Amino acid sequence: MQLYVIDWSFENSEDQLFATNEFCENFKNNKLEQYIDGFELKYIAHIPHNGTGIIICKAQNVSIIYSILNMWRKNYSITFDIMPALTNEEIVELNDCKDIWEIN
Repeated sequence: MQLYVIDWSFENSEDQLFATNEFCENFKNNKLEQYIDGFELKYIAHIPHNGTGIIICKAQNVSIIYSILNMWRKNYSITFDIMPALTNEEIVELNDCKDIWEIN
């Protein structure tokens, strides 16, 4: 599975308020704990003073992430910046790897 870092931001404070209320209800009802095939939520960090936040997750492919975030985007005018990322181990492996075009 690929690691992803997702930044989000609200377009306005009214949508932020409504989305925050819905998120808190979902959290209290353990909806964020539900199993989704091909997706693993690692962490969510909220930065409420400026209406932004970060999600760290793993997914089989980015279309799973788009499907999960689609409801929030449509209902609350949230923009998402979805970026593939590397773990510590992956960056070390990449740094140690030889150029594939290099002739032995």
